[in-house]
Amino acid sequence: MKYFVSYSHPEKHFIDFKLIINTKDLNILKLQLPAWRPGRYELGNFAKNIKDFNAFGANNEFLNFSKKTKDLWLIECEKFDKIVVKYSYYSSELNAGSTYLDQNQIYINPVNCLFFNPDNYNSSYEIAFDLHQDFKIYSSLENIGNNTLKASNFEELADSPIIASDSAQYKSLTINNVNFSFCFQGEVKVDWDILIKDFTSFISYQIKLFGSFPHKSFLFLFQITPYSAYHGVEHHHSTVILLGPSYDIFKNLYKELLGVSSHELYHVWNVKGIRPKDMLPYDYSKENYTNMGYVTEGVTTYMGDRILFESGVFTLEQYFKELNKLFQRHFHNDGRNHYSVSESSWDTWLDGYVQGIPGRKVSIYAEGALIALICDAKIRKATKHKKTLHDVMRKMYSGSDQLSSYDMELYKSNLESVSGESFDAIFSEIIYGKKDFKNYLIEALKVFGWDFSIKTAENICWQYGIKTYNKDKKVIVQNVLENSAGDKSLIVKEDEIIAVNEFCVEDNFDNWLGYFENDEIVLKVNRNGKIFDLKMKTINDNQYFNYKFTKE
Repeated sequence: MKYFVSYSHPEKHFIDFKLIINTKDLNILKLQLPAWRPGRYELGNFAKNIKDFNAFGANNEFLNFSKKTKDLWLIECEKFDKIVVKYSYYSSELNAGSTYLDQNQIYINPVNCLFFNPDNYNSSYEIAFDLHQDFKIYSSLENIGNNTLKASNFEELADSPIIASDSAQYKSLTINNVNFSFCFQGEVKVDWDILIKDFTSFISYQIKLFGSFPHKSFLFLFQITPYSAYHGVEHHHSTVILLGPSYDIFKNLYKELLGVSSHELYHVWNVKGIRPKDMLPYDYSKENYTNMGYVTEGVTTYMGDRILFESGVFTLEQYFKELNKLFQRHFHNDGRNHYSVSESSWDTWLDGYVQGIPGRKVSIYAEGALIALICDAKIRKATKHKKTLHDVMRKMYSGSDQLSSYDMELYKSNLESVSGESFDAIFSEIIYGKKDFKNYLIEALKVFGWDFSIKTAENICWQYGIKTYNKDKKVIVQNVLENSAGDKSLIVKEDEIIAVNEFCVEDNFDNWLGYFENDEIVLKVNRNGKIFDLKMKTINDNQYFNYKFTKE
């Protein structure tokens, strides 16, 4: 298959695609657009962005086609050895897994917008770009000249994001005999000295942990935005990281840049190279269910920050701040009492990446990271720190670019063989069960010589077990912790808080709660258009707490 990519009005965000396909001996050509993209375990429905899909014969005659599913096209091509397919793709959303076009760049994640033939999955691809004169292409795909990229099959194509731009900032260096390149697209003043120093530290440390890097090169693609943004997506030979605002990238957001970069690099081994059996190979046409999100994303989330600490890029204080975030995400979520992390892994395809209904689900990232911490500590304690979770992950790695797979039984047996201990309780109680993590976490932190204490939050509304957000100067209830004072006062998600003791509330809800802390408090609430009063119960022990970590 050969693609030709062009555009005429970048401000309108439409990328024009022309696909030439050999159809000799075919009656019907199937063209499948992916229904999801790896790294985002929910359906993407990319087909909704396609306009003006048409197929043509050798003399530009229109060919009949129909759709079998929302993203599978069937084209009648019996009389033709070669056909042409044309369509436009609307590219207005900029994130780490999207396709985007404006005056400054053309950015393509092929898994969004390029087709494959499910009957000839291993067909090779060429993608030729019609670009402005000064534009350069940045991608892990082979560049064969004349702004043309080549992929050996759809798997390689789908996994290889592309940026073409005349303003990208680019550098490359060799680390452990591997070429690592860094491409920044967007307004940003790159501090190359500090970036190269810190990235060299954690990259070389990750390679040392696994014993080798599975590829000869790797490309970091950074999309920098003028507004607040945070997102990363893993690929075999590259990653895309979205971060903003520009002025904070090498200031207040620098540790986030390091954290997401370490996380996505670790995915080269864990997920891209080591994958659950039920996700091997990827099926791009439908959901790819697995219960193993606590490994794919949980271990990666733990290792991303842990490696920054172990490699000396993060101080202990910085690492403790990341642990506080994980503890908050866990203990602030009532879903931990109702849903196991293995169940939540399966249901990412149902729930997606939105909050969902109160108390239904947990995060494979946060819960999985804490489980990885617990498993790592158990191994270290059993082996007197001679073995770690690193040894388990290295044992699962093929040592090359060949994929290896696992299931729950294999992962558990590897934990047990490395540690010499049973992991039955951990798997039954906190991975496939809903037991409280607290005692497990206390024991785990002791192994590292650390401890944590629970601290009352400065936010008064958190003390009542209430979290809010502001929308159009309105204070809206985001969450209410089960059995908290807010819960017992009958406050519910999506209530609008209008007043505290008859004083109007805008962005000062916490201030009014603090002002009346020694008085009876009555909230005036708007719930679905009906206004009424709720008398607040006294603060109890069910609160949104903060967590302080210390060395013993």
